[in-house]
Amino acid sequence: MMSGIGEMSDASANSTFKSFVQLCEDQGLLNRHTGLAAEDVSDGFNDEVTLRRFFVARTENSDGAVEQFKEAVEIRNSINDIAAYENISVRDYEATRKLYPHWSGRRDKRGLPIVLFDIGDLDKAALTEYNKLRDMPVSKEGDMPNLIQRTVAFHDTFTRFILPLCSSIQNRQNPEIPISDAVYLVDIARLGLKQGLDLRNYAQDISKLLATNFPEVVNTVYVLNAPTYFSTIWALLKKFVDPRTASKLVFLSPSDVLPTLSSTIDLENIPKEYGGTFEFEYGSVPILDMELAEQLEWLADSERKLPPGPIKWIADEQGSRTAVAVGRINGKPRQQRIATLKMSTH
Repeated sequence: MMSGIGEMSDASANSTFKSFVQLCEDQGLLNRHTGLAAEDVSDGFNDEVTLRRFFVARTENSDGAVEQFKEAVEIRNSINDIAAYENISVRDYEATRKLYPHWSGRRDKRGLPIVLFDIGDLDKAALTEYNKLRDMPVSKEGDMPNLIQRTVAFHDTFTRFILPLCSSIQNRQNPEIPISDAVYLVDIARLGLKQGLDLRNYAQDISKLLATNFPEVVNTVYVLNAPTYFSTIWALLKKFVDPRTASKLVFLSPSDVLPTLSSTIDLENIPKEYGGTFEFEYGSVPILDMELAEQLEWLADSERKLPPGPIKWIADEQGSRTAVAVGRINGKPRQQRIATLKMSTH
């Protein structure tokens, strides 16, 4: 399966896409997003990669894509998304990481980021905290974000930082096409029957948000180690999952996990528990593969690894990009320069 924006290659589709872009411009949707600093790049907001994801999500229907993109912008503005990204505490951000699929720091053979999640971590305590955050009001300053603000901030790291980083690698299949989506490995071995029933709010919330604000970020979802009773749980949860996302699910029995994953992912990027050699603890900060680590010119105090919390790209007048860690630590704003990008494709 190709990356979403790579599927749109014929002249007719590209002509329709240009019409979609013009409609967005006519409605002011291509103006610089509210709250971005002058040096912040626009990746993940209204850059071409993002627009193409919305266009593909609406099966290349310009009017439908404009309406969805407009709704996404309105949601962002209503929750003060930039303030939340800049001001969320690193502690809260990392707690949010454990609620959702998160990037491992590794990629498949095509260069797509590999996202991991063990659904067993959504135990009773985690879901209780989730529902508590769900009832909180929007934080105007973004320093005490509620659930949707935290969720958008967490997923913004994917579109604002991770996808551009993976796109900068030239040694991959179709390097001229930016990376726009990811491969998900979701382990459901520990999913209990009652837990599955309790996941209804969670499944509905995350499916709606991804479908509206982050469409087409999913390339394939490998659902690993399904218990025998999973069909009962899935019959209930399926109605809450976006149909386009549901169509990308691939269910693998324990015996099929390694043969299937190793056909598209190198062993050093497959977690040990699935037969690979990659040591990774769920909920941890990404551990970059060697090629990605070498793509960055690390600053002296960075220790050649990504810090916890949200990260963004800034660019100077020459277009040179620098990764900056933001958020708050002990109540104080953080503007930590991590590394510069050696080469960028856009």
